[in-house]
Amino acid sequence: MSTVSDLSAAKSKEKRRLPAMSIKSPRRTGPCRFLVALLALAIWPSVAATQDNSAGTAPANAHMQRYGAGWDCDRGFRERTNSCAPLEIPQEGHAGRSGNDWECNRGYQQHDETCVAIEVPSNGYLDSPGRDWDCERGFKKSLYACLPFEVPTNAHLSHSGNSWACDPGYQRRGETCAGDKSSSRRAGPGRKISG
Repeated sequence: MSTVSDLSAAKSKEKRRLPAMSIKSPRRTGPCRFLVALLALAIWPSVAATQDNSAGTAPANAHMQRYGAGWDCDRGFRERTNSCAPLEIPQEGHAGRSGNDWECNRGYQQHDETCVAIEVPSNGYLDSPGRDWDCERGFKKSLYACLPFEVPTNAHLSHSGNSWACDPGYQRRGETCAGDKSSSRRAGPGRKISG
């Protein structure tokens, strides 16, 4: 009569005696089939594009794409109905970075298919990129003008020049600066805080 330990030992020996897998085993061909399928998917777009563009040529003023299929218009041309038409750049404009579109020169902004001068109000200046305007120190920007703003008593123009801040020892209360009563306790000897 055999015991439970004898049965488990026999089962473990059976597991060890499994025959070696042949080359045609599905376990080993699975990854190969997967790689072949992945490769087929990777090259499919170029095969499909070659069939679409059987001649493999680009229209006039165009060049074939370096990667992938198809073509792109040369710099200074824009795609129009499967061809490349010259880029029409308005006065005060220049070709953009891509070369297939245009931008307005500094100090001008695009309006439909033209470039119009940016109107800078008095007490204003053209910003660094030249696409808009801003106001000088002490003025705030409204829709079409630079309006002066009032700096209240006991206040000064902020570093940016577009707002104001209360002087030391004063605290903002609405549009004024009032004496900060708590600052007299922080003043220390020899420092005079008015209030």
